[in-house]
Amino acid sequence: MANLTYIPTLLASVQSYNASKNGDRVMKGWVDSPNQRGTIDIIWSCITTLAICCWVMLHLNVPAKNDNLWTLFLRRARWLMLALLSPELVMLFACGQWASAQRSVADMHSLGYQNWTMIHAFYADMGGFLLHPPDCKSFPITAKQVHYLVQQRYLPVPKITGKEIWDKSKADMFAKTVAGFQAAWLVAQVIARGIKHLSVTLLELSTVALITCTGAALFFWFNKPLNVETPTNLKLEFSVAEILVRAGDTAEAPFHDTPLDFVEGNLYTSGQMPFASCWGVQERPLPRIPNDRDSRLHSLRIILIVAVPTASFSLLHLIGWNFDFPTREEQMMWRWTCISMGIILGIGCFAEAISIVWDGYTTSALTNLGGYKLRWPSNLLFFIPGFLYMSARLIVIVEIVISLRLLPPGCFEVVQWSQLLPHF
Repeated sequence: MANLTYIPTLLASVQSYNASKNGDRVMKGWVDSPNQRGTIDIIWSCITTLAICCWVMLHLNVPAKNDNLWTLFLRRARWLMLALLSPELVMLFACGQWASAQRSVADMHSLGYQNWTMIHAFYADMGGFLLHPPDCKSFPITAKQVHYLVQQRYLPVPKITGKEIWDKSKADMFAKTVAGFQAAWLVAQVIARGIKHLSVTLLELSTVALITCTGAALFFWFNKPLNVETPTNLKLEFSVAEILVRAGDTAEAPFHDTPLDFVEGNLYTSGQMPFASCWGVQERPLPRIPNDRDSRLHSLRIILIVAVPTASFSLLHLIGWNFDFPTREEQMMWRWTCISMGIILGIGCFAEAISIVWDGYTTSALTNLGGYKLRWPSNLLFFIPGFLYMSARLIVIVEIVISLRLLPPGCFEVVQWSQLLPHF
């Protein structure tokens, strides 16, 4: 009988459970997601955007025949690191290659070869044509050297079509589309946060700034084949010795990269930069065309083209002038570093323009002066600002990383898109 006293309590518990269970089944309308995001969400969004954009942006040259997978991986890793540390430098190389390709198309069209396109020119300058002379080792030839050999009737125009070249390319439109959407989404997020007066992190701001340079590099490399693994072989009937003899005095100097260096002059070889041999290919003739080979086709037009995304990269960092920093000292360091970056870039562009206008930083003038290596006084105008700029860039990166330890509460709020998008 004593156990019967627990029956009312048991019935009450069952009724309470059923009521709770039925309450869970009540249908609800639209429920907003939590208005928060975590630090890991911010980091992950920016890191994935940076990685995808930099990976898709890089259009490296054709590797050498003996390059193994580890060599290719390290080479790409170095260029990915350079793209993160100094995206403007990668963009400058891309712009130089674009200018060289434009010159090549104009030169070949002047000879009557209207089927020579930007794809052919890029393919040549990236080491896509491997010349096989009868008297020496094979070596890659640039677009300018192709033009010379065709003009002098040493070689017929390569018969490969633009479509055939593009078939050799590993251009992944899906990856580029994903990168485009990822970059657009991050930019839209930052703009929306500004409209809603929500805090933006330095990492997000720097990522948006880097997107401007990667986008410009992609524009310059739009017609450059991607990840081509094997070149097109061209058989040369004439010996290199015969070509050099016919070239006369211009081909008397020993070559630095390939026997056809004289076609473009010393300014186009990798030897123009005193530190190039530390990182470049040691074998001669070159088995491949280095990725950092600068065409030196600099002009006021090129400077103006490059200056726009470069200035945008620096100015976007200045948006963080009044951001909340963990300490006042870090805020002042950010301000002075961003100002220094802008000033150094301005000095670099100004020095480049002065070199073009004043001492003839052009093909003919450099050749007459004996090349790039003999102009150390004016070279200091580029090397010293370059060193200072890289130092400032490293400080900015360190500031971005350490700022994540303390962020204002507004950084963790998410954008309510329903309040921004028009609705009826």
